[in-house]
Amino acid sequence: MPNDTVIHSVLDRACPDLTVTSIRPLDAGYTSKQWIAETDQGTLLVKVPQRDRNPNHLHKLVAGTRVAAEHGIPVVHHRTVIDHDPDVNGPVLIQDFHEGDTAADVWDTLDEDSRKTLCRDLGDVIGRVHTITGTTFGDAKTLEESVEAEVTDLLSRTDAFTDTTALHEAITAAVSRLDSTASVPTMVHGDLWLPNFLVAKNRITCVLDFEHATYTDRFRDFGKLDEHIFDKFPAGRAVFLDAYATACPLPDDWEHRVDLAHVLHALTMHVYFLTWSPQWAPQYAQQVENWLARGPQRTLTATD
Repeated sequence: MPNDTVIHSVLDRACPDLTVTSIRPLDAGYTSKQWIAETDQGTLLVKVPQRDRNPNHLHKLVAGTRVAAEHGIPVVHHRTVIDHDPDVNGPVLIQDFHEGDTAADVWDTLDEDSRKTLCRDLGDVIGRVHTITGTTFGDAKTLEESVEAEVTDLLSRTDAFTDTTALHEAITAAVSRLDSTASVPTMVHGDLWLPNFLVAKNRITCVLDFEHATYTDRFRDFGKLDEHIFDKFPAGRAVFLDAYATACPLPDDWEHRVDLAHVLHALTMHVYFLTWSPQWAPQYAQQVENWLARGPQRTLTATD
């Protein structure tokens, strides 16, 4: 693993115009090792990915963050991406360090009203992200084509389901029932949970980590939101939705879109954890099976 001296050398090569005065490791993040560097140009954060070490992943993160910034979303400023540094044998991301605690760090210390205020902020900022539209659904022209390709790929990577044909057909049917006029390719963050929001005085100040950002149905973001925030704090969902709808009005079929988002989130997480944390994969497979057993257009919760 890189140490402080190695990171100092990385910075010297990547940013020769600045002077580093100190470096310390930061115990944060799940997919990268991080260091804080004090310099004559301000405080920087250095991230060395540990899971996905393809530099294109970092370039996508920077591009998504830039688009969000152009639309007034509070985000961090990235300095540079190093595709491959020999001392870390992989890519490096250097960005400005944004002061603040993550929402996950402070959540347990907040009373219910403060949590609701944070959820209201969350609804506003995610609603504003979802006003950013694109021209295609990822690589597909339609939502139907996008979901078809995604489900085909995910099911090819697991043998956990007893009837993949029935599951595939049920998801396809759920997509076909949506109002096509409301199927607009929208920027989604793709990783919305409390660690990816910085807060100060219990208010959201920054949205982090657009590395999974893409253009698809905007309610795909509700899968992780509901699992990690509102299943545990249902009192916050109404204030979130109120602020969200003010920023980005809800279509008539929004609940059906959220239901679809839940099952696709569960399927995606199942396949993801098969690689990184296999012990968690079965719970997501069970959520998918439960959704199939009771039929679409109903709420799927993380406790199912």
